[in-house]
Amino acid sequence: MFNHAKKTMWALAMVLLLSGIPFTAFGADDSVHELTFAWNDIWGPKFRASQIYRPGGEMERMLHERSNGRIKLKIISKMFPTDQLLKAVATGKADMADVAMPWESGTYPLWNWGEIPGIVNEDPVQGLAEELAVYKDPDVMKIYDKTMGNIGLKFWFITQWDPANGVWSSKEIASLDDFKGMKIRAGGYLPTLGIKALGASPVTIAGSELAPAMMSGTIDAVLTSLGYGYSIGLAKVSKYFTLTPLSPTWSAVTVLNKKKFDSLPPDLQQVVMDVGRELQQMVSLSTTAEYVMSIDTVDLSGVQRRSLPHEDQAKALQACKVVEEEWLKKAGPEGKPLLDAVKAAVKEHRSFGKK
Repeated sequence: MFNHAKKTMWALAMVLLLSGIPFTAFGADDSVHELTFAWNDIWGPKFRASQIYRPGGEMERMLHERSNGRIKLKIISKMFPTDQLLKAVATGKADMADVAMPWESGTYPLWNWGEIPGIVNEDPVQGLAEELAVYKDPDVMKIYDKTMGNIGLKFWFITQWDPANGVWSSKEIASLDDFKGMKIRAGGYLPTLGIKALGASPVTIAGSELAPAMMSGTIDAVLTSLGYGYSIGLAKVSKYFTLTPLSPTWSAVTVLNKKKFDSLPPDLQQVVMDVGRELQQMVSLSTTAEYVMSIDTVDLSGVQRRSLPHEDQAKALQACKVVEEEWLKKAGPEGKPLLDAVKAAVKEHRSFGKK
């Protein structure tokens, strides 16, 4: 039997329905929630993946539409330096941000396992699919939720870039021995360890100066991606692009302030997470397509694309075990469980169709 309050609400609903006036359920939260997004915005418009974050881009539009206007983003370009973004979100100075993982290599519990050689395939098309499978794996995500929650963060989604595992050079790299003595520019802490493990000498130079540095002989080669390398002119000063086991992924993690996320109504929390999964899939497909198109562009430039012989590839992976060892030291006690879960997710992905 209805009590008096329920009878009153039912009568009011019927009156509003018959009069044509929209009725909102009693107690529903229809307030607008504004979230500040600190957009890294370091790549500009050259990479499609970076543009999902722009004002009016897919991220803002999808959150607005799926929440019926209840989620409003305030997107601020370069609100903080790249190396301060994680702390800014964790401490509530921003509600959300995208952080380029290699910038934090081994220096923050961000779980940049993708920098470890041999986890995913060195072929970017296969590697991108394997990496994406990891970020869909429930066991991996449980560890992310726990460890990021401990530092005030909520993992949202991953933005995959063109993998930075190719060496642009004028010298042909036909075997592992050819790396010895080469001066190679590598970006990030862990790839630098990998360069040393292969017998080369790592050099630090700003991205805008790479092509002139190769032309002048300051460096012999650059470890970076196919698309980015071409965009900064490396095809004009290189004869070869050789895939290596180093830095097989290059991704940005998009995070939320955990307290802010937890304060959202449950239905909006679900909207946020659903949109993140869709953006993750969308960017992966876009990045894969961009890489395939870059292959044609680089081939037409005359640069020869190469891979290490199978035997030398195995030797390189063995030499680069020091990278995984260093990562485990930096990651702390949660590192090994995460790495085990990541490797299991990749193995499961590769087994599809073989059962």
